[in-house]
Amino acid sequence: MKKSLLVFCILLISYQGFCDKFVWNNKTGYPGVGRHRASGIGIGQKVYYGLGHVSSGSVNVGFQDWWEYDPATNSWSQKANYPHQSHGAVGFTIGNKGYMGSGDSETIGACYDFYEFDPIANTWTAKAPCPLNNDGHISFAINGLGYLGLGNSNELYSYNPITDVWTLANNTMPGSWHGASFVINNKAYYLPSFSNTLYMYDPATNSVTTKASYIGVGRIAAAGFSVRGQGYIGLGTTAFDSPNDLKDFYFYDPTLNVWDTIPKSFPGVRRHFVPCITIGDNVYFGTGTNGTNLADFWAYEWKVAVGVNEYDKSNSISVFPNPTSDFLNIKLNEEYLDKTLILKIFSLDGKEVASENIETINYSIPVSHLSKGVYLISLIDKKEIITAKKIIIN
Repeated sequence: MKKSLLVFCILLISYQGFCDKFVWNNKTGYPGVGRHRASGIGIGQKVYYGLGHVSSGSVNVGFQDWWEYDPATNSWSQKANYPHQSHGAVGFTIGNKGYMGSGDSETIGACYDFYEFDPIANTWTAKAPCPLNNDGHISFAINGLGYLGLGNSNELYSYNPITDVWTLANNTMPGSWHGASFVINNKAYYLPSFSNTLYMYDPATNSVTTKASYIGVGRIAAAGFSVRGQGYIGLGTTAFDSPNDLKDFYFYDPTLNVWDTIPKSFPGVRRHFVPCITIGDNVYFGTGTNGTNLADFWAYEWKVAVGVNEYDKSNSISVFPNPTSDFLNIKLNEEYLDKTLILKIFSLDGKEVASENIETINYSIPVSHLSKGVYLISLIDKKEIITAKKIIIN
């Protein structure tokens, strides 16, 4: 028993170290007006974000603008408007297309309509209507199928983009307006609003099981996402009538079936109604409300792949020639003579393009297969980043 507890504690400490490799970064703000109940999806290496509304007293204004955010340049560009005003619409990505629907509208009321977004053609195409309307649903995609539901009913439907058909997938989880969800290893995790019960849905077996209880206070309109095999739920509010917005975040490890608090708190303001989009090893989100409609935009970024940031611990590495076109030579300090290190090369959008085990203090790595441009080379000792340097391939 003591040995098992020791192993558990060591693993938990390891995962705390894992989360410590992420940093919060404030990005270029959302270019539309501040709002809440916005919608977002990720396609390829880009984030797509928009819709939502502003409501306060007699003011109730809906939006249909749609924007593309490029993490590589930290910039926004406007895309074709969604077909109508909508807030609380939900969506998912399958292949190189995005899908968005349901929600509520200031102009047409609760919506059943559903659309496919093509980022290349910059077009919206109507598809089979959603079986559920109104805002507050969860949505996700697993193995080529999209899923939507569990908002105003206990029904979860799957969508096949090839046949354009909706099918009832499951109705054994409690419906909950604006619950939170994330996907890990082709399984969906769902936390109903104001609940601490975490459900895991496995589409392969159409089975539902309960997992370790969420350790934060019960909340509604929380943010949920997954990145690098961990699930996260945070932000949200404890009440709509007298909002008590939160800014805490907790992460879930599916292997250990445990929750813990992330070591670095979200530095932005408290809020609820925040859509989150994962691109590679990084997560992007913004807007929302805490009584004030917000238009800021944030990233939770993996340090190994944070675009253009450079770092060198004690001048531990020399990289030459730089620029280069054929080979990159690596020379390490002698303190690393008996260590096995990992060398990784990332494009500036965070995509890993090469990885090598380094077992000598003098090493050469071919780079002629890489496209011309600027890259970030990172040297890693276990989970510690020793060096992150820019290189140019010409």
